[in-house]
Amino acid sequence: MTVLLQDLRSAFRAIPRNPGFSAVAVLTLALGIGATAAIFTVLNAVVLSPLPYPQPERMVRLENRVPGVDTERNWGLSPAGYFHFQENSRGLESVAVYTTPEVSLTGDGPAERVQMARVSANLFSVLRVRPALGRLITPEDNQVGSDATSVNPGPAVPVAVLSHDLWVRRYGSDPKIVGKSIEVSGLTVPVVGVLEAGADLPDPGVNVDIWFPLGLNPSAPATNWHTFQAIGRLEDGVSPAALEDELARFTSRFTELYPSAYSEDFMEETGFTPVVIPLRDAVVGDVSGTLWMLLAAVLLVLLIACANVANLFLVRTEGRRREMALRAAMGATRGRLARQFLSEGLVLGLVGGAGGLLLAYVGVDALVAGAPEGLPRMEGIGIGGDVIAFVLILSVLVGLAVGSFPLLRFSASTGSAAIRNEGRGATAGRERNITRNLLVVSQVAMAVVLLASAGLLLRSFQQLRSVEPGFDPSNILTMELALPFVSYRGYEEVSAFYQELTRRVEGLPGVVSAGVSDDMPLVSSGACATLTVDEPPASDAAAPGCITTNMAAPGFFETLRIPVQGELPTWNDVNQRSGGVVVSRALAERLWPGEDPIGKGIRGNGAGEPYYRVVGVAGDVRANGLDHPPIEVVHFPLIPLEGAGLWGAPNGATLVVRTANDRPEALAGAIRALVTDLDAEVPIANIRTMESIVAESVARTSFAMTLLAVAAAAALILGAVGLYGVLSFVVGQRQKEMGIRIALGARVEQVASMVVTHALVLATVGVGVGIVAALAVTRVLQSLLFEVSATDPITLIAVSVTLLVVALGAAYLPARRATRVDPMIALRAE
Repeated sequence: MTVLLQDLRSAFRAIPRNPGFSAVAVLTLALGIGATAAIFTVLNAVVLSPLPYPQPERMVRLENRVPGVDTERNWGLSPAGYFHFQENSRGLESVAVYTTPEVSLTGDGPAERVQMARVSANLFSVLRVRPALGRLITPEDNQVGSDATSVNPGPAVPVAVLSHDLWVRRYGSDPKIVGKSIEVSGLTVPVVGVLEAGADLPDPGVNVDIWFPLGLNPSAPATNWHTFQAIGRLEDGVSPAALEDELARFTSRFTELYPSAYSEDFMEETGFTPVVIPLRDAVVGDVSGTLWMLLAAVLLVLLIACANVANLFLVRTEGRRREMALRAAMGATRGRLARQFLSEGLVLGLVGGAGGLLLAYVGVDALVAGAPEGLPRMEGIGIGGDVIAFVLILSVLVGLAVGSFPLLRFSASTGSAAIRNEGRGATAGRERNITRNLLVVSQVAMAVVLLASAGLLLRSFQQLRSVEPGFDPSNILTMELALPFVSYRGYEEVSAFYQELTRRVEGLPGVVSAGVSDDMPLVSSGACATLTVDEPPASDAAAPGCITTNMAAPGFFETLRIPVQGELPTWNDVNQRSGGVVVSRALAERLWPGEDPIGKGIRGNGAGEPYYRVVGVAGDVRANGLDHPPIEVVHFPLIPLEGAGLWGAPNGATLVVRTANDRPEALAGAIRALVTDLDAEVPIANIRTMESIVAESVARTSFAMTLLAVAAAAALILGAVGLYGVLSFVVGQRQKEMGIRIALGARVEQVASMVVTHALVLATVGVGVGIVAALAVTRVLQSLLFEVSATDPITLIAVSVTLLVVALGAAYLPARRATRVDPMIALRAE
């Protein structure tokens, strides 16, 4: 230990004695370690850290697969499914359900659109959360009135539990809030409790402000209505797979237990089966793969940085050969010299790690600021003890790896030979450059992998941005509205408000048109319903399945500039309940192939007369994402036909406004004033332009692409620096040889060609190895790519050419230096 401490002190003292070498080595390692630490911090918080609930490994999400209807989204639980699983499952300790509507909060301040969670009482026991004040929702709060027949009625006596954040933000941490009443969507509700700080649902992007009892009616008729989100706790020793098998057995009996809701045809056509997902997997989703990919990318950058520093160490070792040889000749063992090299590497690694940790603090802030919305668990991202421990371990490993390279170049048994041969010969043996050359080749190969990955994402992003979404997002402002349910109970009241609002908005200077919709492209997930038509589809046409439904006010299509063939519904049509609907072209072509869909009948609830009549066919819209195909959708009117009711009035909807100028956000204040003048109890939220919504829809791909591009650029720079360093050293080694060649008649162009050829050989070998590696590695990117192959030849060729050009640039200065060798000086020295 005494010797080790002496070596460490000696290594620390060596840093200021070699300022150039130390600065470059420390900075290079700091950049590599800092980038790795920043990505690891995000990965650790989002993926590796357990959920903030007791025994999170026992928590699962319960959903239903419906591959015959929707291959991309699962359905939630129905009321019948919830009650059946709760009462009969032996694998579940408990299961709770909830929905998350947005509501308006008034009184004690301006109207505010807030997130509500309507929950079964046992949700709090599943999450293991406690109240900070008062009590939580009880099973009695979930009960419905004796005359309730709806599958999702309101509670008999509504009560509210506030989130800790809302209690602090809106009510000033009032300790007497329990017992007071608040106004929620026009309904006066007593507050019975406040949750402890940090208590929330695990759903990404959902921050619940008010918790409300979900009216549960076990005696209601079973319906095929799957809007409940469900979280369960497993019994001890039960795995998610075992529970899934048990629930599948239960579900297979649904046709017998609930024949009116789950017919044999429905079960067969949809492929309806339960699925049990560990809650952490459900929360993290596909983000996990992206973050692991980014960590692998920065680890490659770190390896390239280590290769650069290792090359610096080898160069420095060459300059210390006589010193090491003398020490070996005087009795220093190979172990003693090895400890010195490893100590020097360890010190550089630790100092570089300290600098990397400082850079990571800055990098994490930049990552959080630039991360796309919806990235789960962002609130938990920060550098803590686990990240510091990771950086410490990484710094030690990097330092030891870098310090071990000189051992490949020196042996204590060669001490006397090194002394005898010192200064002899004009050139160095070829074996002395093998290690450095291999390091450069590996650097180039790793740079190829990173550049290819970034290039593929860039090509994919370009493809995405060139996709036509089916609407014109320019000069459009959107804002979400929440009409209080008590004040706007029916379709007529809601429709009248939107009609008057759009009329006033269109009267503002600079406004071209305005409309309202309860389902916006690239924003809403889109509710769906099983539709029936008055004329069954042709035998070779697929069944309608669950089709996206939307309630759109007049002006919606004109504002988004969605082309419509046929008629556009007017406010007069809406108020007279004409029953005209607009269907997407994709749906029309599937339901009525080769026919004119205008005048066809379609219905969203039940079958038989009256049917809504198709009055227009809208152009296809990529509403689920630019990388998704256009959706099939039916746009229903705000007021339904008599006898063909829809799913309730759209109290929550989005106002869309097209302006004549390219700064639509400038009208936000004037529109807010109009809404307040119409009804001060109607809150406005999420004011943003349609162009920003389109940008957010590709934000995850853009985020991954940007980070990979930064990593690739760093790899390219480090690779060029490494190649330049090797060539410079080779020129210095062979300076005497080059002088003799020139003295014997060689042209300077031939000498320069030697250096350039050496650079191109190393770069070509590295590119070849890198292309082979890239062909294997880039396949993991396929899920992030859009209309681009993971083996895209254009990208691979561009990367190869780029690296060869960079290699030529790195060779320029060493080649120029080689041509300026004075042959007379070389001859005298020889």
